Amino acid sequence: MTFHHKEFHILSGSDKSKLYCQSWTKPKANRLVVFHHGFGEHSGRYTNLLRYFAKSDVNFYSFDMRGHGNSEGKRGHADSFDLYVRDLSDFVSEVLKRENKERFFLLGHSLGGAITLRYAQEGINQDNILGLVLSSPALRVRMDFEKRIKKVVGSFLSKFSPATTVDANLELRFLSHDPEVIEAYRQDPLVHGKVSFRMGTELLELGPRLIRKAGVLRCPVLILHGQEDGLIDVNGSTELYKNLIYRNKRIRIYPDLYHELMNEFPEHREEVFRDIQSFWETIVREKIEAESKSKAGTLKKAAVSSVKKKKVVSNS
Repeated sequence: MTFHHKEFHILSGSDKSKLYCQSWTKPKANRLVVFHHGFGEHSGRYTNLLRYFAKSDVNFYSFDMRGHGNSEGKRGHADSFDLYVRDLSDFVSEVLKRENKERFFLLGHSLGGAITLRYAQEGINQDNILGLVLSSPALRVRMDFEKRIKKVVGSFLSKFSPATTVDANLELRFLSHDPEVIEAYRQDPLVHGKVSFRMGTELLELGPRLIRKAGVLRCPVLILHGQEDGLIDVNGSTELYKNLIYRNKRIRIYPDLYHELMNEFPEHREEVFRDIQSFWETIVREKIEAESKSKAGTLKKAAVSSVKKKKVVSNS
């Protein structure tokens, strides 16, 4: 069964920014996934993900970050990183209301991975997250990329001219091995490469803080990263994994892949999708088994209680 696609908007944050949102749903689907795109791109670049799961029992929701895609806001800027997290929180609230559900799977790519991780580290959110998937999370940028950011984005400029934007000069060749993906990225009018002084500075400072706080997570986590990612340092992902305390954690490092794992050549991206699918299905299976054991325990207690009551009655 194919997805029913719908577009809608929400107003988020104290400034009531208008965010462009999308859903891909099927009647009576049991699983719910919210996915978050990365820096400079938008939610419409995930057709490979949707195509792979077209026959699965899953509803997908996503939105364009403020300053990205079809959403309002200056390209590449937000007054603070917390605004991105607030936008995600507002979007999740809207999705759960639309779906009449309490729990969901969360998937974030690149900068979206850092945002979803920050969101998941808030204790109030963790009980609702069935599982968190982080694709090439922006926790540590590659040294050469960091040098370029620092060259144009200083702490002085971040403080006194925070909204001024510059070109991040992304090396697009590291997005994917597929040249068609890179050309489509170049030609996409909704893609931008701008970063403000404030966001550039916060991006460099954010990752290490998220890694240090990894121990607060108490939901299942799957981390995915390409060993040859030339934009985001794979060591950030391995450090995060080591700092996770929750027992249900997995990491997959793909030896030859670049930054956009879901946009690599078919044989490679499908391996990534299979890993995501296995992670989700394992969680669902464990949840069903736990509920079954809980139900069996409740019935056993009820049976024992009934027998005791009958003995009391017969003795009297």
